[in-house]
Amino acid sequence: MHQDAVIKSLNDPVRRQLFEFISQSTQPVGREAAAKAAGISRTLAAYHLDRLATAGLLAVTFARPEGRTGPGAGRTAKLYALAQSEVSVSLPARNYRLLGSLLAQAASADTSGAVLTALHQAARGEGRKLGQGGDGLVPLLDELGYEPEVDEHGEISMRNCPFHQVAQQQTEMVCSMNYELVSGALEGCQLDCGRAELSPQSGRCCVVVHPH
Repeated sequence: MHQDAVIKSLNDPVRRQLFEFISQSTQPVGREAAAKAAGISRTLAAYHLDRLATAGLLAVTFARPEGRTGPGAGRTAKLYALAQSEVSVSLPARNYRLLGSLLAQAASADTSGAVLTALHQAARGEGRKLGQGGDGLVPLLDELGYEPEVDEHGEISMRNCPFHQVAQQQTEMVCSMNYELVSGALEGCQLDCGRAELSPQSGRCCVVVHPH
């Protein structure tokens, strides 16, 4: 995906608002719902949504309106969801993903375990420091890119792993680092109301926070 296309797509405030609305949705979004959220017409919403899809920021699917089946159920609706591919823009160009991948490979090659131990200590310490300076655990996790969700029981799950690409090659290392980072944040926030646990599931971060 070209950076110019991404920058142009998100430079428009309406388009950026639509993108943020869809990125926060747990289900694909139709044009009418997107238009209502942005306070614009359905036609204008369709135009901006299609431009975001062309830029590779949104994925498009088609489905019949919910609850309608059989002949005469209506045309399939065009739905939009956040694209699975990562989007990263920096000016001038930087390649932090490659750096992270190389560092992870170097750490995994250390058979003594010293590098992994140092990584865990650094992650725990950084999490603690961030927690001390933040406005609470959930806002901090959101700022770090975890996209936290709190259920009715107070359990926090996270819809996104900020280190997803590196985790594909070094899963155990990244998951354990996530655990240490979140555990450190809990300590830094001085919250005695939860504990972090590794609980890998498809489509979300490997760490959840359970209430005591």
